[in-house]
Order: sequence, then C-alpha cells, then structure tokens
Amino acid sequence: MSLLPKIIDNQRKKLIDVFNTIASDYKQVSIATGYWDLLGTQMIIDEFSRYKKIRLLIGREPLIPRHKILEPEPDYPDKDFFFDLERLQPTQELKNLVQQIKGLIHQGVLEVKVYRRSFLYAKCYVFGNYDSDKTIGIIGSSNFTKNGLTHNTELNALESDHRIVTFSPKTKEQEVGHLYWFDQLWGDEKTE
Repeated sequence: MSLLPKIIDNQRKKLIDVFNTIASDYKQVSIATGYWDLLGTQMIIDEFSRYKKIRLLIGREPLIPRHKILEPEPDYPDKDFFFDLERLQPTQELKNLVQQIKGLIHQGVLEVKVYRRSFLYAKCYVFGNYDSDKTIGIIGSSNFTKNGLTHNTELNALESDHRIVTFSPKTKEQEVGHLYWFDQLWGDEKTE
C-alpha cells in the first residue's frame, strides 16, 4: 500500500481515490454517514462485492426546515431515497447495481441500519476490524455519496495506526477509537 494522505479534501486528494487504494486490502468495512446514494455506492461496489461484512449506518443531513427538528421523522430515510430515485434515469447499469446491493443484503454481507436517536451528522469509515493490525479509520465531512466522495469540498482525516482506530476504552475518561465509536451507535437501542 502506498503512503496514504492524512488529509483528504476532494481537491488535492479525492476520497474515492483513497478508497480505491485501500479497499482491496480489506474484507470488512463499517460506514457511518449522514446520507447515502446509489451513485456513491456504484463507485466502490466492485471492491465491496468481495467483502465478507459491510455495515452501513445511515443518519441524515438536516435540511431546511428540518434542521430545527430534534429527532428524525419516523419515515426517514424512505422519503428521501424515493425522492432521489425519482430523479435518476433508470439505466440498466443502475438496475444491475440495485440487484448487486440486494444480493449483498440477501447473503448477509451488507447490513444497513438507520440511527434514530438524534441527527447523525458525523461521517466515519473503518476498513478492517478489531483483530487486524492494518485497520484504517477515516473521519470527516464526506457523506457516502458520489459528491461526498468526489466533488464537494470536504475535510477528512485518515488514521492508519490500528491501535488508535480499534481502541476500546477501559474507563469513561479514555478516548474512544473509531471502531468503538461506530459500534456504540450500531448497537444503540434507537438504531434499527
């Protein structure tokens, strides 16, 4: 693996390029994102289709006037996804992508949950797991969308020290690692 950037902003270095550089070295990824779209998934699906486990935790970006709402609506994210899907042209390529995604869900490889406790504005990508000495974490502003991976001006920080990424605190005063943070939200009673 080549030297990885510490800062990824989609100007000097695109997040999708970093994903494409590191993805083949892993079999598991955990993603927390405010929002997700098909076009972002399409950019990395070939790599992810080889994975044993993909966990996708979706929150949502507050939209005006939603930004004043303390809790997400009960029908989120359904309405938003339908709205986005209506705007896409139903190409054969997108139909194949949807079939691939459905297949990964059916095989138990892809798990998708919605975080409903509060707005999930944070974005976190963890390649690897607690047992790996190569686990990488990326935290920042990029949603798991085509624009978040390629075009938007973003600020993401990559951590390649697996000891930091996989750290599980023993006391409340200790910082949490990327994966521990993700697991807390993934297992939250309001996550479904």
